[in-house]
Amino acid sequence: MTINRSTLATIYQAFADCVTDMSIDPERLFTEAGLDFTRINDPEARFGTSEINQLWRLAKRETKNPCLVVEVVKHVKPSMLHAVGHAWITSPTLLAAFQRCRRAYSMLSTNVEFTLTRMQGAWDLTANLKESTDNTDAVIALILQMSRISYGNDLTPLEVHLIRSAPEDTSPLDDFFGCSVTYGEKENRMVFSTADLQRNLRGSNPQIAAAMDDLIDTYLRQFKKTDIVGRVREVVANYLVHGEPDREIVADELNLSPRTLQRRLNEQNSSVKKIVDSTRHQLSVSYLGQKHLSVKEVAYSLGFNDPSNFSRAFRRWEGITPKEYRKSE
Repeated sequence: MTINRSTLATIYQAFADCVTDMSIDPERLFTEAGLDFTRINDPEARFGTSEINQLWRLAKRETKNPCLVVEVVKHVKPSMLHAVGHAWITSPTLLAAFQRCRRAYSMLSTNVEFTLTRMQGAWDLTANLKESTDNTDAVIALILQMSRISYGNDLTPLEVHLIRSAPEDTSPLDDFFGCSVTYGEKENRMVFSTADLQRNLRGSNPQIAAAMDDLIDTYLRQFKKTDIVGRVREVVANYLVHGEPDREIVADELNLSPRTLQRRLNEQNSSVKKIVDSTRHQLSVSYLGQKHLSVKEVAYSLGFNDPSNFSRAFRRWEGITPKEYRKSE
C-alpha cells in the first residue's frame, strides 16, 4: 500500500475556531493528536492523514457531536484555503470554481478524490477521502460552504448522498445541506442544477483568478520536489510487511545519505521514527476495518514481531485495544 497523503494545515484554523467556540482548548486536542498547533498559521505547513483522523476522533468523543463537520466548515474562510480559496471566490461561476478545484485540490489535500460529471440539466460532484474513518463528509461539506460564500446562502443542492451512516438526529445535516440526504452510500455526492452553476458571480475577477492559478501551479511543482515526509511514508508503508525500517534502509530507498535524510526531515519537524509510528497507526485503523484480517495478521502486516507489542502501541494511539476498537466500529 502506498501512503503519501497530507492536508494544508491552514484549513484547520476553522477546526480550532470551532472548538474554541465550544469552550474546548484546541491546542490540547492538536497536541494529543500529534499535531503542532502553531503550524495552522503557516501557509506552507501540511498535516498528515493519520494525525488528522485522530484529531477528528478526539473532538467527536469530547463534543459528543456526530455532526461536528458541519459546525467546523461554518468557520471556513477563503484565506484558509491558500490560493485555491482566492481563485475560487474570484471565478466567474461556480462551475468554473469547481473546475479549478478539481485541477488544484491536491494543493489542499492529497487524500481526496474529486470528480465533476455533466448530466442532463445538472452536474454531479463527488468528493471522497482515500483514507478516513471519522470525517468522510468533511470535503463535501467544505465544498458546499465555500460555494455559498461565493454564491449566497440560498444555494441548495438537488441531491446529497453521503458514505457515513445516518446519525440518531439527522437535523443538523438536513439543515446544512437544505435538501434530502441519503446515507450509507458508496460515494459522497452532490448534484447541482446547471443554472445554479452557470450563474454569474459578483466576486468574479479574472485577473486575480489567473494570478492564483499561477501561484497554485508553482506551489504544486515545489510541493512535489519537497514532500520528503510523504516520500518517506511511502517507503515505510511498503516496507513494513518485512519489519520496521530504520533510517539507513529508508535513505537507501530514496537514494539519499542517512545524514541528508535526517537533515531534511528535521526541517519538517519529523523523523523516520515518527513517520513509522504514524504510518503504523494510520494503517492499523484501515486494516482493522477489514474484518477478514485477524488482529495477529494486522500486527505482522505492520512489522510487529509480536502481536502484544501491536496491542500496546494501539492502546497508546487510540486508548483501547485492537479488539475493543473493532467491536466499537
